[in-house]
Amino acid sequence: MNKRVSLDDIAPIIRETLENDGEVSFISSGTSMLPTLRDRRDTVTLIKPPEKLKKGDVPFYQRDDGRYVLHRVIYTNDSDGTYVMRGDNQWTNEYNIRHDQIIGVLSEITRNGRKYSVDSRKYRLYVSLLPVIRFLRKSYYWFKSKVYAFIMQFKKR
Repeated sequence: MNKRVSLDDIAPIIRETLENDGEVSFISSGTSMLPTLRDRRDTVTLIKPPEKLKKGDVPFYQRDDGRYVLHRVIYTNDSDGTYVMRGDNQWTNEYNIRHDQIIGVLSEITRNGRKYSVDSRKYRLYVSLLPVIRFLRKSYYWFKSKVYAFIMQFKKR
């Protein structure tokens, strides 16, 4: 029997498990981390976060508004200990995420029964290529919008 449970209901269990050096796995949902994580198809495994996150880490955290998010660290602000986060499929950054908001950090992705550790060479190579992929995607969308505007110019006549 598959029963859906809200994160609010199981957050205390997740926190306790991770604090005791356990692991927590669940199916991710949402499109903000595409193509890294596919909506309701990939399973993420979290572990206890380190004392300090580094650029490229993917923490699971709770926003001040109560929502739970799994996004990548884009920048660490050493002066005040906060982080700048962004989903791999998003264009805007989220600023001032505090370490006390971090619940866990991604350690493994399971896709189609195959496990990918964030420590593997393949995953690290993928993360290192994300800025290039982002640039190509942004260029593609810019070009697509220009072509669309050009076509629409003739349809109005």
